[in-house]
Amino acid sequence: MESQELDIRLLNIEEDRDRTHFYRWEMMRFEGTPVDVKLMSDFAHHTGSHIIHLSLTARYTTFRSQMCRHLLDYTVGADFELRGPDATLTKNEIIVDAHVIRLMFSVALGALRGMLALRTSNSFLANYPLPVYNVDTLMEPIINDAKTIDA
Repeated sequence: MESQELDIRLLNIEEDRDRTHFYRWEMMRFEGTPVDVKLMSDFAHHTGSHIIHLSLTARYTTFRSQMCRHLLDYTVGADFELRGPDATLTKNEIIVDAHVIRLMFSVALGALRGMLALRTSNSFLANYPLPVYNVDTLMEPIINDAKTIDA
């Protein structure tokens, strides 16, 4: 009996310069208030292919004068090619198991952490590295959305 395995390849990972913004004016006016870091994700499927694009954005904000001020939006995009039984291609979508998404998140998050550290190394934001995230916690909204669609 032939065993079927998932073939996953990282095709490309790079900074998304169109979605990366250093808010230099706000960074110059930074007064040492607490910095909050949020992580946002977005998946896109290249129609008719086995390629999924994952974008991860780290958003750094702080409060000044009772208003939330953006300091940095840093986005990394990763393209993954998926083939095998855990990646079913239909006409307009690709269906992927949760363990594959966890793997994709882990790879992209590690790259984001390193790339962000390099880009912020000469600023005060170097003192605020990307927090350690539990990938299962990041997955909860995605899994909950999938359950809602299936219901």
